[in-house]
Amino acid sequence: MRKLSISVATLAFVLLTAVAVAERRPHEGKITNIDVSAKTMTVQGEKGDQLTLYWDETTKFKNNLTVQELQTGDSIHFDFVDKNGQLWVTEVHRTHKAEK
Repeated sequence: MRKLSISVATLAFVLLTAVAVAERRPHEGKITNIDVSAKTMTVQGEKGDQLTLYWDETTKFKNNLTVQELQTGDSIHFDFVDKNGQLWVTEVHRTHKAEK
């Protein structure tokens, strides 16, 4: 009985750890709309969901990328925080440039 309890506890720990790691990894998506003046972009997420992301001067654009270089169709990895129902991007990395 003790072995079963230890096995169940170990399995629960592994599952909870996997969920926590999945939440921390960067999100992926494709830019479907970008409005530089409003500092927003719409991204189609990994599950087909549409996310409206906001950025500000604290957002980090990786690999010398500037927001002006981003365009509709670009694939990105991004991290964000939810502030009062709005998703604020903390970091953006372009993984694939859109075909022209």
